[in-house]
Amino acid sequence: TTEIYTLSLHDALPIFLILIVLIGLSSCAFTDFGDINTDPNNPEKVEPDFLFATSISESLNLYGGHMNRVIFFNYTHQYSGFQGSWQRYNYSDSENNSYWRSAYVYCMQPVNKIVENFKDNNAYHNRVLIARIWKAYIISQTVAFYGPIPVSKALNGEPNIPYDSEEGIHDFLFQELKECAENLDNKRDKYQKEYDFVYQGDIDKWKKFANSLRLRLALRIKNADPAKAAAEAQAVLSDENATINRESESATARWGTTSTTWSPLYDRVVYNEKANLATLPVLCESMVYHTKPYNDPRLTVYAQPATQGPFKGEYFGQNISYGGQPNGFPVEENPHRGLTQKDYSPIGSRFLQPDAEWVFISYAEVALLKSEAALYGWKTSKSAEQYYYEGIDASFAKYDLSGYAGTYKNTPGVKWGTASDIAGREKEFQDFARICTSAIEEGDYFRQIVMQHWLAIPMQCGDAWELLRRTQVLEFQPMFASYEGTTLYMPSRLPYPSDEYQANNTEVLKAVTTLGEGGDYLFTTLSWGLPPVKNKNLPNE
Repeated sequence: TTEIYTLSLHDALPIFLILIVLIGLSSCAFTDFGDINTDPNNPEKVEPDFLFATSISESLNLYGGHMNRVIFFNYTHQYSGFQGSWQRYNYSDSENNSYWRSAYVYCMQPVNKIVENFKDNNAYHNRVLIARIWKAYIISQTVAFYGPIPVSKALNGEPNIPYDSEEGIHDFLFQELKECAENLDNKRDKYQKEYDFVYQGDIDKWKKFANSLRLRLALRIKNADPAKAAAEAQAVLSDENATINRESESATARWGTTSTTWSPLYDRVVYNEKANLATLPVLCESMVYHTKPYNDPRLTVYAQPATQGPFKGEYFGQNISYGGQPNGFPVEENPHRGLTQKDYSPIGSRFLQPDAEWVFISYAEVALLKSEAALYGWKTSKSAEQYYYEGIDASFAKYDLSGYAGTYKNTPGVKWGTASDIAGREKEFQDFARICTSAIEEGDYFRQIVMQHWLAIPMQCGDAWELLRRTQVLEFQPMFASYEGTTLYMPSRLPYPSDEYQANNTEVLKAVTTLGEGGDYLFTTLSWGLPPVKNKNLPNE
């Protein structure tokens, strides 16, 4: 699979040139798509295989590249970026414009063109349905990041594009994924293996992806619409064989091994390490106190021991305030003061390969989603406990750690329904300031599931951000940054980019009014999210 993917990415380089000619480098994702296929010097229709490969490649680079490192590392406390605007819980408008444009122009538009150009051609039946599934995935990510976004009228060349509500978008996604999964047909066409970087043309796996994504979305909206969430989840789980049930069915892709196709993280952290020494991303402290006291061997995969500094040879993570601390905490007790990025644990070597794997949705995640569904009393074939252990087993097996899974599952706090054994070792479960803990109380099944879900999706920080916002049960330090003059908790959404205010002003302003009193702000809670839980150990919180 690796050889096929590396070759296909290398061979697919002309795809990006085709796409640039096809759609142009427009600054607005909604208003500049008029008659983009009318250039007589270019083909009227580009074959869907090329467009599909382009969309997957661009999605890989968006969700696994700059956006992941710059924004979501610090938002989700798996890894730590370094002191830029986003990392400080502020934002960069130029970067935000780029992310928005990438989502619509480079990721979504290629598969949108497949649907437009081939929907009435029976020879492309399955390829159109899979394009719709992939477009639904991109929409599901974008609405999770921003809230209301243009969907129903987007990409059609109109000058003013209305924003759809979160509820309307999720309803559309449920129906779209259901319809596509039901109509995929093994006896009909498929994408060529070298252009389907996720499933190499396997129709059954695309069905499982669509259903598993639908399950993820059902759990997402549980706070906003419990009845709808239960109905959608139970519809999916009525046939669990049609969901991802083994690692070989996980939706993954790999970067290539050439300078034009390799992983953005490899490019920054390994290939250009010397140029980026002061800003290298590293392990986050939160990951350490959620794994080390439980003797979780996945820590050895997710990170490497520090190679220098006072914690050389240990797994030591950076706190997201970069040495900042709560008022009243003794400066001399802060282990982060005066350290450089090289004094922390590097990211695990598995994730720093040029052709590293990226996961869109995994077997472990799907098992833990099922565990959560069962915990709510929704109809499932197994108990919440069975799915919980299945998710842990799947995560350990992915990293060739199955031999350690039995011991780990019997560890207090990990074993279903048990409390963490913190007697005489409370500090091991805490952050450096001792205001947060990973300790589990007896019978707190929900927190156990969420903790294992978070641990099972390293690097999928956009997905982890969604999980944390809708659950709010894991304890992480807020941002302590003196220039903001306040304690900042994890952001709840991304603001709309300035390009939208310039090109689609009337409609974006309408969308802002639907966000409530918080408005277009990083800390405005979306309809399905929960507000941050203030830390009870901080004064005035």
